[in-house]
Amino acid sequence: MSVLWSLVLFSHVTAAAFWVGGQLMLSFVVMPALRRDSPPDQIRAIAQAAGRRFTTVTNHVLLPVLVITGPLLAWHDGARWSNLAETAFGHLVLAKVSLVIVVFVMASLHGLVARRTSRRGVRIYAIITVVASVGVLALAAFLSMAPSP
Repeated sequence: MSVLWSLVLFSHVTAAAFWVGGQLMLSFVVMPALRRDSPPDQIRAIAQAAGRRFTTVTNHVLLPVLVITGPLLAWHDGARWSNLAETAFGHLVLAKVSLVIVVFVMASLHGLVARRTSRRGVRIYAIITVVASVGVLALAAFLSMAPSP
């Protein structure tokens, strides 16, 4: 693999790690600590501020990097429109892309719901987003082991 493709892969993995790691950190460390030690008004203010900042970084940096580098890496590894439906590698690419779309939709709904509904409603979208994001990482691991077409 050339230096260029190594940089593309590094960028993709770093953006994915930051995005999924950020979700996990907020879900399993920050929010439980806030719920345990802070009054409700403070929880809401901190959660909104953290959510807005994370959304800004995600929308302006992480997603553009992932949307550009993901297809480039798939193409580099041999994925073509003609073989996506015919190979195990193509099936994994399609599954990963489908789950990424689910994650994008759930994360967007989470942001919309966070402004309009109860903590429970927000938490459900957050859990679905985190679980699906971890699923994307699992599919990425399977892709790394699958033979290229």
